This record gives sequence, structure tokens and C-alpha cells, in this order.
Amino acid sequence: MRYILVLLFLVLLTSPMAANAQSFALYGAAGPTLTDTGNSLAVGAGVSPASLLSFVVAFERTHLASRVTRNDNVVSSFRGGTLLLGTVELRFAPFGRDRFGPYGVAGFAAGVSHPNVNELYPDRVTNQARGVFAGGGVDVPLGERISLFGDFRMMLAAEGVEGLIGVGPLRVGIAWRF
Repeated sequence: MRYILVLLFLVLLTSPMAANAQSFALYGAAGPTLTDTGNSLAVGAGVSPASLLSFVVAFERTHLASRVTRNDNVVSSFRGGTLLLGTVELRFAPFGRDRFGPYGVAGFAAGVSHPNVNELYPDRVTNQARGVFAGGGVDVPLGERISLFGDFRMMLAAEGVEGLIGVGPLRVGIAWRF
């Protein structure tokens, strides 16, 4: 299956019709996380075989703060931590990438997580992390090759024995197309 996807991708890149519409882009984005206190940074590169569709490969670092809640005799805690992930995503812009408009994004992520160390969790741990995400955003062209974008995505990731984690970064960034 993987070889079929690679072959399809290469055909799209080399076909004359797609070559007229294709572009390459570099991305950078940063912002807070909304599900828990934290922040997210991402950089990536993408190719658009057609005006409506982009394939993006990115690296992101998301940090979530630890949290302890005390209610009478009940103590609840969230360890938090840092996710270092490589992502593969598909962006779909119904009005094209060269116009102001919305886009949807979906993809997969893989990498490592480093849960926070604190008084409740004194051990340093590194876990394998895998996740899926979906979301959407708005693309705002600033010129022929530069655009500003903002998006929100929800990621559900599984990490080692720590369990499942939900991450919701809200990021603003710049895309440079060439």
C-alpha cells in the first residue's frame, strides 16, 4: 500500500497538468494549546500537486504543563510533558491556496514524549508516541508567495504506558511558496 501511495504521489508531481499547478512551501507556526496549558511550535515543508490539495511533512514540539487539583481529600494530577513529533498531513482548501479562505487538515504523527518530572512524578521517562489529528484553519495571502495562516487541530495520541493524551494547539504561522 505504501508503494502505491508513493507511486501516485510521483505521478501527480510529474504529470504536465499537475506541474502547472504545483508549488512547494515552507511553513512555520506557533501558538498556545487550548485543552491544557502549554504551547506548540511547528516547522514543515509541503508540496501542492493541485491548487486545492497540499501534502505537508512537519516537525512539531508541544509542551503541556503539569497540573495538580486538590478537592477536600481528593488529589487529581496531570503529569504533562513534551511531545516531539514528525507529522504527515493532508490540507484541503476548497477555494484554492492562492485565495483567502478556509482549509481542512488531517494526518498522522509519530515521535517521542518526555513526561514532566515533578514531586509527584520523580522518574524521567521517554515514551514512543503515535497519534492522529484533524482540524481546520484560514489561509490569508499576503502577496504572491507569502501567506499567513491560523489553524486549530485536535490530536489524540497514545504514549507508552502513560496512556492517551488529547492535545489541541491553536497556531498562527507563515507559509512561503516557491
